[in-house]
Formats: sequence, structure tokens, C-alpha cells
Amino acid sequence: MCKRFLIIILTLGYALFCHAQLQVKYNGTNIKDLVSGLSYTMVSSVNMSESQINTLNDAEWHLVKGSNLKLNRLSQTLVLKIPINQILQQGDFDYLSINNPHVNFLKCWIVLKGQTLNSFTLTGDNLPFNSRTIPVTNFVFPIKGVDFSGADLFILADKRYTNLSMPIDFQTKEAYANALQIQNLVWGTVIGIFFFIFLLNLFLASLLKLKLFLWYAILQASMIIYLLGDSGLAYKLFYPNTPTFNDLVRPFSLAFGIVPLILFFNLLMDLKNKLPKLLDFNKLVLVCYIPLYVIAIISASSGDYAIQGLWLQINKVLGPLLLLTLLTEAAYCYYCNIRYSIFALISYLGTTAFFITYSLHQNEIISDNFFNSKSNYWGLIWELTIMSIALSFRYKYYQNQTENLAKKNSLQQEQLFSGTVAFQEKEMQRFSSLLHDSIGANLGLLRLEADHMPLTENGREQLANHITQLGNEVRIMSHRLSPILLEEKGLVSAIEETVERIKRSGTIDIQFEWIGDREKINTQYGILIYRITQELLQNLIKHSQASSAFLQIMVEEKLISIYLEDDGIGFNLKEPLAGVGLKSIEKLTELLNGRFKINSTPGEGFSISIEFNWNSYEKI
Repeated sequence: MCKRFLIIILTLGYALFCHAQLQVKYNGTNIKDLVSGLSYTMVSSVNMSESQINTLNDAEWHLVKGSNLKLNRLSQTLVLKIPINQILQQGDFDYLSINNPHVNFLKCWIVLKGQTLNSFTLTGDNLPFNSRTIPVTNFVFPIKGVDFSGADLFILADKRYTNLSMPIDFQTKEAYANALQIQNLVWGTVIGIFFFIFLLNLFLASLLKLKLFLWYAILQASMIIYLLGDSGLAYKLFYPNTPTFNDLVRPFSLAFGIVPLILFFNLLMDLKNKLPKLLDFNKLVLVCYIPLYVIAIISASSGDYAIQGLWLQINKVLGPLLLLTLLTEAAYCYYCNIRYSIFALISYLGTTAFFITYSLHQNEIISDNFFNSKSNYWGLIWELTIMSIALSFRYKYYQNQTENLAKKNSLQQEQLFSGTVAFQEKEMQRFSSLLHDSIGANLGLLRLEADHMPLTENGREQLANHITQLGNEVRIMSHRLSPILLEEKGLVSAIEETVERIKRSGTIDIQFEWIGDREKINTQYGILIYRITQELLQNLIKHSQASSAFLQIMVEEKLISIYLEDDGIGFNLKEPLAGVGLKSIEKLTELLNGRFKINSTPGEGFSISIEFNWNSYEKI
């Protein structure tokens, strides 16, 4: 096991730090014996004429030996000279491909004995896309090798103050077609996967109303823009005539990705609740980073290569540093046993390693090979894979939470229904007792009076008054028992009428205040509020012995509050609640997940506050 691990470490070390000579390929395979004839020189400008370069003396040309040709942060224009005969030793070719769509200026021509035999127009990433000889993302020149036997191929390339990558490949028609097909397939697959993940997270953000998925969708959008820019497809398809904009898309889309990445991390780790100090630190990082990002865009838009190169170098250092910061935070979150922190730790560990490798490659500290040159892609793919797994677990967790909440709400609805039924049954029993004890007794007395009262004018008037009084009692009880008054006058008017009846009785001076939208409460909640208010007022009349009272009902966006206070005799809170009415209200409030609070002291009055969330329950 240890032996295998050592082999892997040595292999990776060789891939990272083993420098190779400048590589020129034939049909994708390195030409190992080309170095002896490959030479280079530096000129001051891309505008230097072909004839001037053709006539440079031998002393101005330098053979490429080992790693002596550094292509990082050049301040001049590079010119390569390749003997075509050395390429023909591998076989004939039909195309010259420069497999890097981001060379600022590029020109090719063929020279034999100081005379130009064939020349291609100046092209490059800083010129309109239609300047390319063949309209593909890489730079491809149709050159038939055997037609130029004995000649030299000159390649002029300019990319100031940043890394110049020059992967040169001489290809036959079949090899070129195959390479183009593979390239399109790879780019289409990678961008397609990122686009699918983007749409999926955008859909989940819209469906679940969770910013976690929204920030990850924005992160994927920035990565899609980066991939489209890096592949050259964005320049070809969307803005072929704006090379200045094209030059800024890649680095700044990649740099922008740091913002949604940090915001996504904050939500995935739930730092607001778990580690608020770490959340404050990340906010400070963004406060410092975003203005720097804006300044970089504005200054780099000037077109000054030196400024652009400076910001690119800063980005190559700052990006890995921020990733290292997130990696450290992920490790700390894992130490604190925060859910999903293991995914963040694995993701940022791999992504940081890949982007540090990419930064080292861009600064020519490590060798130029396929693994190192594409390490930024490996980092993006690694991050996408791990975080997609994390989000799938997060979505499953959300589903479980939703199901549990639905079950809990269903149980609460059942309990609430049972409580409401019990409350109504209690009311029916109470009114049944009142009908028997009050109305029944009064009817009996009325009959006795009718049997024994003389049929005089005074007797008939007295009998009529008793009948009217009995009718009023029946009407009052029917209003308490049935919501007909609610349907006829509405909730607020029904409560106001009840309060006015109490005031007219002369026993209690009661004031009523309604705060909020009068039309907002539906019928079911109107009945619930009306029943609770009736019970409170009944308790006020029967037990308080108060001279004044205040009733307030407040309806907010998510909260209903009912408050009643009086200056009555009060009671001791340490004793159980007297009467069935307040107990039933307390039980009903509990079923609504509300708050039921009583303040009272013997001889110093009484107050009760009832609050419950009401827009979570559309039906009762």
C-alpha cells in the first residue's frame, strides 16, 4: 500500500515539476528531435515587416535549448523559425494549428532563401474574429508541407505581460478533422453539464425559495461564461467584433466566481446560526474584494497590456489565497461538526490544489504539460462534482424536513380541529344549561303569571314586558351561539356591538380598538377570533368585578394578537385557572402554536395576551 502511494506521489511530482523543452507536435505527438533546428528571436512590435525579419542575421536568432525559452510576461514579440524539412521527416501535413485561442496577435509566413513564398494575414485574439484564416476557435492555417520543402516556417506571436502558450501541431486532414471533432465533443459535454447544473439549481431556487441554490446557480453561470470565453466559443458566437471585451471575459468571470462561492459557502454551512463571527469575517472579505474587483475591471478596460497583465498576476495570487481561506474555514467547520462541511472540505481541498497548480503553471514554475495546463478545468470539474453531491444531500434533507413539517402540520390541524370541536361542544353545553336554567325558568314563571294575573290593562302591559325581555335574552344567546351576526355585519362590527351592549348595561366602561386590515381575516379565523373574544368578555362580566376594561385586536402580516385588561379584583397566578373558558382558550392557543400569557395580582386587575401565527393555517 505504501509503495503504491509513493509511486503516485512521484508520478504527480514528475507531472508538476519536470520541465520539458518547447514541444512541437505532429498529429498530436511530440516531435522529439526537432529542437536542434528550432530557433527564436524577439522583435519590438507585431508591425515589424516580414522582410525585416527575413533578413535578420544568424546572430540574432537563438536555438531553443532545454528550458531557456521563457514565455511568461514577455515585453516583446516572439518570432519562431521552424525548418519545414524536419516536420516532413514525420510525414506530410495539411494544416498548422496553434491550439490556443488567446494569442493577442499571430502571423505565419513561409520563407525560402530570404524570399516569402506564402503569407497569412495578421490575426489574433485582439483582432476581429473574421481575421482568422479558418473560422474556428483555435488558429489554423492551411499549409501543404510538401509544397514548401526546404523552406522555413516563421510564426510571430505577441501576448504581453502574461503567459504565452504556444501549442504547435502540424496535422494531416484526417488528424485535424478528428481533433476538431474531439475538441467540439469535449467542450460541448463540459459546458452542457455545467449548463444543466445551472438550470437545475435555478429551478430549485425558484421552487424552494432557497438562496443556497440561487448562489450556486450564479456561480455556475460565471463558470459557464469562463468556459465559453476560454474555449473561444463566446468570442466566435456572441461578440466577434469586440476583441477588447473578449480579452477581459475570461479572467474577470473567473474572479467574479469568488463572490457567489463565498455566499454559497455561508449558506451551506449555515454560518448565520452556527458561526456568526466567521460569517462576519466573510462579509468583510467581500467588502474588500468587490471594490478591488470593480477597480480591476475599470482599469483593465483601458486596453493597456501592462495594467491588464498586472491584474492578471494579482488574480493568479489572490484567487488561490481566497480558496485557501475557504479551505481553512471548511476545515474549521468540519472540526465544529457542521453538516455538509466534509463536502466543502473535500471540494475546496481539491479545487485549491488544482488552482495552485494552474497558478504555478501560468508563472512557468512548473512544466507545461496537459495535466498542468488544464488544471483549472480539473478544479472546476472537481468542485462541480463534489458540491453537486453535497446539494443532492441538502435537497434530500430539505425534502425530509418538508415531509416532517407536513406531518407535523397535519397533526396540528387534527389537534386544532379536535380542540375547536371540544370548544364548540363546551359552548353548546353551556348554552344548553343557560336555556334550561334561564329561559326555561322564565317561561315557567311567565306561565304562572299569565294564569294568575288579572286581565287588566296594567296586567297585560306587565306580561308583554316580560315576553319582550325573554325575547331579548333569546336573541342575545342566539348571537353568542351562532355566527349569523358575523355574516350580517362582519367580525369587527359584531365585536363592537357586543362591546356596546356591555357598555349600555352600565356595569363596565369598556373600550375596544382594532388595528390592521378589517377585510383580511377569512370566515374561519373570524369565527375563531369571535369565539375567543366572547369567552374573554364573558369572563370579564362574570368574574372580574371591574369598572373599566380595554380590548385590543391587532392583525399583522403573519400574526393575530388579542389583548384584554381590566381593573378588577384579579387573582393569584399560582392557583389553577378558574373556569372552563380560559382553560379552553389556553388549549386552543397551544394547538395554534401561539402564545397565551396572563398577568394578574389579587386586587390589582387582570390582563391577558393571546398571539398566534395565522397565515400558516389557511383552513381550520
